[in-house]
Amino acid sequence: MINESDEQMVKSEIRNEIQKRCLGLFDKKPDNVRIDVIRFDGEKGIVRCGHTQKDDMIKLLNSIDSISNKKVKIKTVGTSGTIKKLIQKHM
Repeated sequence: MINESDEQMVKSEIRNEIQKRCLGLFDKKPDNVRIDVIRFDGEKGIVRCGHTQKDDMIKLLNSIDSISNKKVKIKTVGTSGTIKKLIQKHM
């Protein structure tokens, strides 16, 4: 994912927003979906989820327009079966 806004965010803010929206999208608690923000440097990051939730996670990330009252735009740029490949391609 890439934050395309000028607003700076931290990893914990993104994780909290994903968990908050998870219940509405998946109708499950975040702990039952296995979602985690693995890496985030202020602009680019990696979110891990189960392979069966990939499409729903992309929709969730792309639907986020504010985090902690900051206007943001998150764009999904790639997916992979392994974190190692994502780091090699996108980070």
